[in-house]
Formats: sequence, structure tokens, C-alpha cells
Amino acid sequence: MSVESIPQAVGKQAVGTAVETHTQLKKNALNTWDVISQSLAFLGPVMSMAFLTGYVAIAAGAATPLAVFLGGLTMVALGYVVSQFASRVHAAGAIYNYAAKAFGPEIGFMGGWIYLFATLLLTIAIIGGVAGWITQFLAMAGFLAEPVPYLWIALVVVECIALFLLTYFDVRISTRTQLWLVFISLALVVLLALYVIIRGGAAGHSAVPFSLDAAGGLQGLTYGMIFAILMYTGFESSAVLAEETQDPKRSMPIAIVGTVAAAVLIYTIVTYAYSIGFGVNDTKDWADPTKPALFSIAGIYGGDWLVALVFLAAIVDGFAVALGCLTTSARVAFAIARDGALPRALGRTHTTYKTPYIANGAVLVLAAIVAIVFAAVLPTGATSGSDTEFGFLAGIGAITIEVIYTFVSLAAIVWFRRELKNEYSILKHLVIPIVAIIGAGAALYGSLQPAPDPLMQTMPYVALAWIVLGLLYIVFLKSTKPGVVAQIGRDLSTLDVAEPVDMRFNYDPNAPTN
Repeated sequence: MSVESIPQAVGKQAVGTAVETHTQLKKNALNTWDVISQSLAFLGPVMSMAFLTGYVAIAAGAATPLAVFLGGLTMVALGYVVSQFASRVHAAGAIYNYAAKAFGPEIGFMGGWIYLFATLLLTIAIIGGVAGWITQFLAMAGFLAEPVPYLWIALVVVECIALFLLTYFDVRISTRTQLWLVFISLALVVLLALYVIIRGGAAGHSAVPFSLDAAGGLQGLTYGMIFAILMYTGFESSAVLAEETQDPKRSMPIAIVGTVAAAVLIYTIVTYAYSIGFGVNDTKDWADPTKPALFSIAGIYGGDWLVALVFLAAIVDGFAVALGCLTTSARVAFAIARDGALPRALGRTHTTYKTPYIANGAVLVLAAIVAIVFAAVLPTGATSGSDTEFGFLAGIGAITIEVIYTFVSLAAIVWFRRELKNEYSILKHLVIPIVAIIGAGAALYGSLQPAPDPLMQTMPYVALAWIVLGLLYIVFLKSTKPGVVAQIGRDLSTLDVAEPVDMRFNYDPNAPTN
């Protein structure tokens, strides 16, 4: 090898090392079932059917199945929008990258900033929530004679350690763990619903749950749909695995649209079982979010032992949700950091396993710190801190994720029209995104309704403050680091090499040359 050719050869080797070792996720690691498991895990079907249906029933009454079905159809439209992006833009940042493709790096950053906040808060909230539910389960099962002060904080730490280990190694460990956890817990709930349906519920089968009159008219139905739509939140999260998927163009539409379509079917069946199980003429016990419908139905048709079993299933599903949320939030943080808009360390992957272990760890450390803060500042932190943390952070997360759903649907209208050219269809690429905007906007409207609790009333303002902070930050970056802003939202799956800047950190003078 000539002396002149050495720098070029070393440069190629260094760049290759940077791409392969430090800033790239594992290529072709996941199949369609893996990405389906991510969508299912974040969706949290058992949690939704246990804890959210009561809010739908307050407005829609016995017609909750109809509200859930119609609300789900609008989410199918959103799923189609996201799947069209995910099949074409294979990037861990998902919505962050889609927004940048449509509107440019500055607005793209804001899309990622908001989506990161939403998924981060949902991750922290569900970790705290699961810890609290475990303490309640232990008390209900007789393992605790009296409340143990701050036990839920210790459980949060245990959860964080378990989640880190599940996400540190090969990504398939976490995706397949999610799949089995969701499958086992969901199977129990579906079997219970089918049992109620086979028995005919309280007074036989009825068409009332699918009638407008049962909701008290159109207003009750549409208001119920607002909360029904929230039951589908998270199905789009498999898009963050596009870089690691063998055939994202095929797998992403199946995972995203397929998951939300399956959720529509399952939710409709289960809520129909609730409706006839309680009795279509009496919904007072159902329309009470403090008494989860799933547990009430289990008690009516099985007894205390079945209540304990479905409660355990909800906890198992909650842990799967935590795993799915962590996968999403960490990868969004990783993608933004890889572009230089967050600390670079978050944008590094494990040299062997190719997982974003630093981003995973940072999210989990933050989750533990937030739980400790809630326990410390609340007067009743020893017993109810987890409930307050879950309700407050999940509420803010719901608001911000509905903002981003509306945002990505608008981005789709712009991007589809500009990029698809001969493939463009008025129905597929304009009408369907508009339906998605209507659905996401309705869910956002429901999320913004005033809450009776003074702390919960601050949720919209916290979300707004985060958005303002993001605007100030991107203005700062644009004035101080314009080069960083210019590369925000890149689709690295289209690049053959990394930036030459990585050469400085990976040059090995002892590397063999030939």
C-alpha cells in the first residue's frame, strides 16, 4: 500500500467502525412478530380494558362498545398514516424523522421533542403505576398485614433493574418478552369475556350496546369516543424499530395497522361482554373509574379468586407496557442525540449488542428519581404516591401524544402530496389523514377537559411549557450550532457512511493495512 493511500484507507475503516459499533442499531434483527409485540406492548390492551372503559361508560353508557368501535376506526386511519411513513422512512426516531421529512429540521425537532416528552412521561408513569399496583395486589392477596411505607419505591427500583437487563442485551429479548407477557394476560381477559357472552350476561344478548339511544344521543356517543380513542394510544410505537427490522416495508404496515385493527375487534368484544354482563339497563357500576370494570365483571362471574387473577394479569400487562414505553422513549432520545440535538452519549449503542443502552439507562434512572421525588413531596407519599404520579404524568403524556398524533397526520398530508407523485391518491393520502386528524383531535379535546383535582388541572400547562422550552432550545441551536440543526431528522438507513467527524474518535494507528 502506498503512503498516499493510507489516510484514505484508515478513514474508511474508522468511519465503518463508527457506523457499525457506536451509533447504529442492530440491522435485520427483528421480524414481523417482533414489531407486532412492540405495538401490542405499548398499547397495553389489558390495562386499557381494566382502567379506561369506565371513563367511556360515563358518557356513552351501555353503548360503550359502539363508542369503542367507532373511535377505533379513526385510529385505524392514523395507523395507516404512520405505517406509510414507517414503510418508507426507516429511522429509530419515527415521528421525529417523519416531521423533519415533511417540514424541515426545525419543525422536525419539535415533533421529536414533543414525542420524546410524551413517551418519556408515559414510561415513568407506568413504572410507578405498576409498582403501586403490586403493593395493592400483595395487600389484597394477604401477603401484607399492613401497608409498608414506601414499598412501591423499592419496587420501582427493582422494575428499573429488570427493565434495564431486558433491554441491555439483544433487542429480541425485550420484544419477545413483551409478546409473551401481553399474550398471557390478554388471553385471560378474552376468555373471561367469551364466558360472559356464552352465558348471555345478566339478561341475555342485546343490540342495545350498538344503538345510539343507549348513549343518550349523539353527544353522549361522541364524548364517549374521545376517551375510547385514548385506549388505542401507543400502537404506532413499533415504528421506532424500523432500523432493526428485516423488511420494514412489509412488516411496519402489518404491525401498526394490524395491531390497531385487532385492538378494535378485541375491545369491542370485551366491552360488549361488560355491557351485557352488568346489564344494559343499569350502568352505574360500570361508569365508575374507581371500580375497574374488568375486576367487577371478574367478581360477578368468577369470585374473589378471579378478581385476583385478572388483577395479576393487569400488572403483567403493565410491565409489558413499561417495556414497550422504554423501548420507544429510549430510541427517540437515541435518534435525536445521534443527530447532535441531545447529549451525544445518548446516541451511542453497545459495541456487541447494538442496543441504545445509555439512553435506556438514562430513562430508567430518571424514572427512579421522579418516583422518589413524588414520594418525598406528597404528604401521603408512603401509600398513594404511585397513584398520584401515575395519574399526573400519564395525563400529561396523553395530552402531548394526542398533539403529536394530530401533528404527524398534518405532516403526512404535506409529505404524501410532495413525495408520492404518481402513487398519490386523494382517498389514501388526503381523506384518511383528515380522518386521523379528526380522531386525534377529538382525543386531545377529551384530554384537555378540566379535572377536579388541582394538580391535574396543571397538566395542559406543563405540556405547553415543554413545547415553549423546545422552541427556545431549537432557536438556541440554530444560532449556535447551525450544522447540528441542518442534520436533524436524517434517515440514516439511506446513508452508506457516517460523518467524517467520527474518525477522530475511532482511529487506531495499530490497525492492520494491506
